[in-house]
Amino acid sequence: MFNVALAASLIPVTVALDWTPNTNHLGLYVAKANGLFKKHNLDVRLVQMKQTSTTQIVGAGKAEFGISFVSDVLHARFQKIPVMSVAGIIPENTSCFAWRSTTPIASIIDFEGKRYGGWGSPEEEATLRFIMRKAGADFKKLKMVTTGVSDFLPTTARNADFMWIYMGWDGMRARLENVDFKTLCLRDIDPIFNHPSPLIITSNKLSKEKPELIKAFLSAASEGYRFAVQNPEAAAKLFMQQVPESDARLVKASAAYLAKEYTKKIPYWGYQDTKKFDAYRIWANQQKIHSLNEDAQLFVSNAFLPTNPTSGLNK
Repeated sequence: MFNVALAASLIPVTVALDWTPNTNHLGLYVAKANGLFKKHNLDVRLVQMKQTSTTQIVGAGKAEFGISFVSDVLHARFQKIPVMSVAGIIPENTSCFAWRSTTPIASIIDFEGKRYGGWGSPEEEATLRFIMRKAGADFKKLKMVTTGVSDFLPTTARNADFMWIYMGWDGMRARLENVDFKTLCLRDIDPIFNHPSPLIITSNKLSKEKPELIKAFLSAASEGYRFAVQNPEAAAKLFMQQVPESDARLVKASAAYLAKEYTKKIPYWGYQDTKKFDAYRIWANQQKIHSLNEDAQLFVSNAFLPTNPTSGLNK
């Protein structure tokens, strides 16, 4: 913790969010509401990005931290953007391919002839091509529809047959709306896809020049996420106080779902298995998404995390 006596005022810190505020960010909002950042002498702003990616903003030093994903970090490193991952918010991949139960899909084979609605990234096409080939399906018979960042329910009602969603958000929304849907989750399709998601990133420069700031930030964040594990309903209320425009029912349901995921099968919140990063990096190289030859230990670190045991929290 920073010594308050050594600082005349709180240290300003900007966190670039990857999307609109949601329960992936829950521990950060808890830490802000409960004064955990201030306890570590930090004045934290959580800022929603519009166009520029968080890796570019953090790499350029315009934000101390950002919310990102394994694929984005790998792509950034390939482009020589000096960012690194310092915490995994959720240790396993909770994203799934999902479709309404009325859509005739029983397995990956049935993706043939269907419309996939996505945001148009190389990772999407490579992943679908890989899993369809592995299942014996013809990727050429899949229609890729770029729907942008859109919600599952309206998109599958009109523009697409299936999408790639996060269970903790779109999945919970569909359940609350009593919409029957089915899923094939990435971590169940192939272990290569089961990596931490999302991540907290920082810049190489900050890691070298201000390691104690990173430790202070992650200490507060860790407390926030551990609170969310133990008290998901209270965490949801703290989130709603700061983001009142959110759907309170969805936030509550999502917080309850993610409480079982934030510290699943890891020794402490934020811990990252570098082997999973390297496995996915090698796979991405093989799929010609990029050709990054850096070992994950060069851009993934657990060294800034408090190693408080989460005994009783792991699920």
